[in-house]
Amino acid sequence: MKMNLLFALMLACSLSAAQPPHHDPLDENLFPPELIMQNADEINLNDEQRERLEDEMRKAHERFTDMHADRERRLEAMNALLKKQRVDESAALAQFEKVMEKELEIRRAHLSLVIGLKNKLTPEQQSKLMEIKKRLPKEAVSDHRPNPGKPPPPSLQEKMKKLKAGVKKLEDEGGDAGSVGEIMREFKPLMDEQKYKQAEAVIDEALKLLKERK
Repeated sequence: MKMNLLFALMLACSLSAAQPPHHDPLDENLFPPELIMQNADEINLNDEQRERLEDEMRKAHERFTDMHADRERRLEAMNALLKKQRVDESAALAQFEKVMEKELEIRRAHLSLVIGLKNKLTPEQQSKLMEIKKRLPKEAVSDHRPNPGKPPPPSLQEKMKKLKAGVKKLEDEGGDAGSVGEIMREFKPLMDEQKYKQAEAVIDEALKLLKERK
């Protein structure tokens, strides 16, 4: 069972995460969405589970996109305050608190997501995923927490939404988005490395091909 392109696009929207500290309970006990879906066959994920998991991740992706954009706006506002020759300390600290509030909201949302995903798996599936995690190199298991680094620029986020909507429309009409999927193979690695300019170029190429198929 292969991930469809829409789901791959949702996974690609997740930001790359820093390596977790030693004995991190989140890393040890929870499962990144990518790990679950990339091993769907091996853990015998049934169609009903798959549909529920994809629906939950789809909803979460929409929330994360908005939250990351809001955090970026708050960071830009703080940056504007700090650029002044004479910084208003009270205003800057107040804006910093707003940035941290959004960061906490994002982290809570990610934690809620991965907890919800784990709870939809059977004990046998969870045990199997634990075995898979143990045999994979540490760096090969994507973390489930958001990267505190810079989120994708708004232009890239908008193009991601546009591509996802276009692919969904094409597939709903019985079209084949396989050629678009081939182009998008390069996308997630670039996003993981936060190479947003190159990632946006890949999106532009995919959108161009999608337009040609209409």
